[in-house]
Amino acid sequence: MSISALEIGTSGLQAAEIGIATTGQNISNANTAGYNEEVSEQVESPEQGYSFGYIGQGAEVNTITRDYNALLASQINSTQSSSSQITSYSNLITPIDNMIADPTAGISPALQSFFSSLQNLSANPSQVASQQTAMSGAQDLVTQFQSLQTQLSNSAQSVNSQISTEVNTINTDAQQLAAVNQAIEIGYAAANNQPPNSLLDQRDQLINSLSQETQVTVVPEGNQYNVFIGNGQPLVMGSTANTLTTVTSSTNPQNLDVAYTQNGVTEPISESSLPGGTLGGLFAFRTNSLEPIQNSIGQVAIVLGSALNAQNELGQTTTGAMGSALFNIGTPQVNADANNTGNAQLSATITDPGAITADNYALTYDGTNYTITDTTTNTVKSTFAAFPATPTQGVNIIDGVTYTLSSGAMNAGDSIAVSPTANGASGLSLISTSASAIASAAPIATTATTTNTGTGVMTPGSVTTGFTPADASPATVLTYTAATDSLSGFPVGSNVVVTSNGVSTTYANYTAGTAIPYTPGMTMSFNNMTVGLSGTPADGDSFTVGPNTNATGDNRNVLLMNGLLTQNTMNNGTATFQGVYAQMVDTVGNTTSQLTTIGTTETNLLTSATAQQQSQSGVNLDQETVNLLQYQQVYQACGKLIQVASQNFSTVLALDSAQ
Repeated sequence: MSISALEIGTSGLQAAEIGIATTGQNISNANTAGYNEEVSEQVESPEQGYSFGYIGQGAEVNTITRDYNALLASQINSTQSSSSQITSYSNLITPIDNMIADPTAGISPALQSFFSSLQNLSANPSQVASQQTAMSGAQDLVTQFQSLQTQLSNSAQSVNSQISTEVNTINTDAQQLAAVNQAIEIGYAAANNQPPNSLLDQRDQLINSLSQETQVTVVPEGNQYNVFIGNGQPLVMGSTANTLTTVTSSTNPQNLDVAYTQNGVTEPISESSLPGGTLGGLFAFRTNSLEPIQNSIGQVAIVLGSALNAQNELGQTTTGAMGSALFNIGTPQVNADANNTGNAQLSATITDPGAITADNYALTYDGTNYTITDTTTNTVKSTFAAFPATPTQGVNIIDGVTYTLSSGAMNAGDSIAVSPTANGASGLSLISTSASAIASAAPIATTATTTNTGTGVMTPGSVTTGFTPADASPATVLTYTAATDSLSGFPVGSNVVVTSNGVSTTYANYTAGTAIPYTPGMTMSFNNMTVGLSGTPADGDSFTVGPNTNATGDNRNVLLMNGLLTQNTMNNGTATFQGVYAQMVDTVGNTTSQLTTIGTTETNLLTSATAQQQSQSGVNLDQETVNLLQYQQVYQACGKLIQVASQNFSTVLALDSAQ
């Protein structure tokens, strides 16, 4: 019996010693990141039977496990992935929001300043100082667009750089995870299938680190973890790690994409297949904010520059010459997919600036039909079997852009991406900085014959797109005939459109002597000129429409240019420059605000999940202190038991010797 007591005491002593060591390990790692509290699982040793019953054989430690909750760990990883994505996105869009909304440095104040200078020029059209101020305002406007584009380009480069960094981090974590997986397998085998807790903690930390970079899915297989990223790409399979790399986007060479390398084959992964984590935030920012912002600003620049060019070309400078374009306009960005097998060269030309959108498009060919798709809204805009000989609205003229194959041919499966406004801001520049480049005057003038006796008054007149000086030369003399209450003298062969009381009537191919009925307040358009006549002319009264020979003090065209600020010149005549820009600023501001709110929520969820996990798996120093005291008492008691058993055994030996 004494021998049994000695063994029992010894087993208890050993169990207590292991408990003390485990507790000490917990206390030492109380502040170690990723450490899970370890617990020594003590069980009763098998009892030994005797004729009088069973006597216990003491205690033994069955295993040392982690106090680990896989469900909580999975929740933390998922929340970590969402939080990291929101944080990444928010950090990138916030400075852009501050930049475009700046009331002193954004596009809006530059627009106001430029159009104010045009207003000032309209009051002093012949004053050189006013002309110089207007040109200076135009240059400031161009500079602001280009500066904003530079900032956006820098942001795009930063995204590319961060994508490369994230890919490197993911690869490093994946390689370490594969090595730990292998070490865990060896560890189980070396310790009679007992868990190598330190390695398990290390593996969980690597999974959490990966969750910060991208969305991960963990599938246990035996003692190892298989890890998948995004929408199912296998990153780690047991002790084998696959590799990610960065490649130039096949549709936009300015962007970096992520590619997946397995068995020596590299395959690009679409952005939508890599949600979550910092990497997902980078892609979401680039696709959902950066490119739309760049396109929206480019749209404003293109329509603004085109509208000012068109109006200036309809004016006359102080030197008497017709006005010319003031701005160089950015052209659409066209990128043939790098995987195309055909050699088609697509030409995309903005032919109706007012109809363009800030969306991106793609031309694809399936071997039978061409399809133009708005890739921003995923809307098919046109499908046709062959490009028309003459550009056709709705076929190869889509949203103000004309698409033509300038050379080569597309093969089945080929695609070409088109961003009509991506280069709008960067491509805007002044053609000339000459103070006299702004055509303030109108190129035509009207006069009433000095011998007129009636009260008829003709408006100064204006011109429309397509006007040339030849349209006003020789001058047109319109004569009123009282007997027929009509006007005659329009250019022979012209089409005269008369609008009276909101009703328009066309007199095609005008012939000499044809009388056109007169109505007070009517307007008459011919040869790309429009004039109005009101009052009561007398019989024989005449009015002349001809070249403007005194443009020095004329401000009619600059007034029309200034009026462009409040005209609905964008989005098919539904919005102004400032309206489109303000809407974009509001969208960015709302996105930034939403990200801040969602980010706060995700952070709170992550904090809560982490606190819950720590409450279960983290080290509680108070509890460990209690455990330590308890193990110490057990240790001392077992020592006392061993001492008593030893003394009893010595007594037995002494009795035997006495006999």
